[in-house]
Amino acid sequence: MESDYLNKKYFNITDLIQTEFDRNVSKYGDKIKCTKGCSKCCSQIFKITHIDAIIIADYLNKLSNENKTRLKEKAIIYLNELSAQFPKENNSLDEYSVKSKLPCPALNGVGECMIYEARPVICRRFGPPVYDYKNPEKLFACELNFKDGEEIIDDLLIPLQTEIGMMWDDLKRIFNEEYDEKKIASTTIAEAILKS
Repeated sequence: MESDYLNKKYFNITDLIQTEFDRNVSKYGDKIKCTKGCSKCCSQIFKITHIDAIIIADYLNKLSNENKTRLKEKAIIYLNELSAQFPKENNSLDEYSVKSKLPCPALNGVGECMIYEARPVICRRFGPPVYDYKNPEKLFACELNFKDGEEIIDDLLIPLQTEIGMMWDDLKRIFNEEYDEKKIASTTIAEAILKS
């Protein structure tokens, strides 16, 4: 798969995610607390796709050597801390993702993302209400924006986010068909930084 094709499809999807984010900010106003420096959701362990990792690597390759080195050092510290807390033989990524609250290695000292332009899709989507068409019984949202069980009424949410989710799944499917399965295993932001 050509890099230009991947980038174009990826950023078309992230543009739609940003439009949906902006729509939610417009709809809910001050209720949405996602602003520069808010990093509450950035202290959870979660998987990213290999597509996200490629985008991160491309972005890191455009950074100064100083910033790239700083990010790699932070990623090493992060993975070492994670291993010390949760030895791999005892825990899978899914198991320690619930337990750990390590700040993402891409955060700077004031809670701002150092790879913001290349942040993974999961980072772009979370905050305002998120609908996953494959898990339709629940809406997800940051607890700073919506309390658990709070009713969310939005006629556009499901159709718009279903379209985004289906486009994202389609891109992942196309990518997975193109590459060996061993190369497409999900990873973390820290691992993506170190592979760049």
